[in-house]
Amino acid sequence: MEKVLELIKVDKRFGQYAALTNITWSLKQGECAAIVGGNGAGKSTLLHILAGLIRPSGGSRIAHIDPLRIGYVPERFPATRFRPTEYLRHVAAIQGLAKSEAARRIDAMMAVFQLPDTSMMRSSKGMLQKVNLMQALLRQPDLLLLDEPLSGLDEASQAEMVGLLNETKRLGTAIVMSVHEPLLISSVADRLTRLSRGRIVHEGPPEIRISREEDEMRLEFANVAAHLLSELEEASGFLRWETKGKTGAVIVRASIADDVMLHILQSGGSILGVQRLHERSGAAGVPAQSARKGALA
Repeated sequence: MEKVLELIKVDKRFGQYAALTNITWSLKQGECAAIVGGNGAGKSTLLHILAGLIRPSGGSRIAHIDPLRIGYVPERFPATRFRPTEYLRHVAAIQGLAKSEAARRIDAMMAVFQLPDTSMMRSSKGMLQKVNLMQALLRQPDLLLLDEPLSGLDEASQAEMVGLLNETKRLGTAIVMSVHEPLLISSVADRLTRLSRGRIVHEGPPEIRISREEDEMRLEFANVAAHLLSELEEASGFLRWETKGKTGAVIVRASIADDVMLHILQSGGSILGVQRLHERSGAAGVPAQSARKGALA
């Protein structure tokens, strides 16, 4: 397999703050690398440099494919007044994709994700995340970059995501994903890079052990207003609903659990139970073949 992209002794500073230090790293065609680390480790900065959105303060970013076609899936994807098909047709036109090919790929991916073609202003975070992935895959990219791709997706959609990413790898796309969930690490990643304070502290085969700040917390609550539920979905540490409603349960990263509980209590709600979840049971066994085929061929 040929190299797609390479970083050589890359540094990135924001004023006096060193976001990345001495990063030497590369990725090959059809390979998937998981980037893990706690808050502030440098994951998003690394993705932005790989995407070409920001320049290194020092060192070199070398693309081994010219031109390098990049698909980028940010963690936050804004709602628009468009329907998904309308939005995706505009993206396809900007990318120079022929109308007939764009229509075929959009129809196939809409079927895979079972996505209703209604205004994105009324879509849940999980629905928006599906559109987010679809816009990045409209033209088969050489490099696909994903920032927390499972955020907001239910269990069935997560399984679909695993299948789509493995199919994308099979077609030769290199994938880099900033993740916390063991599911993608165990089911999709070929190798794992762990960052801490802007430095690579581990590089090797994928592992599904996650650090304490990356553990998941289950918070069971009652008497929570609807507007607070919407605010919670926008939090960077929100993972998924177990039960959504005035009384329900939510899964969040441990790093934001205390803030979420405090916010619920200050808003007049109640906390009925708290449980720390380490590696999600059964995550390593989710079959990649669970997704429907054909969307990416």
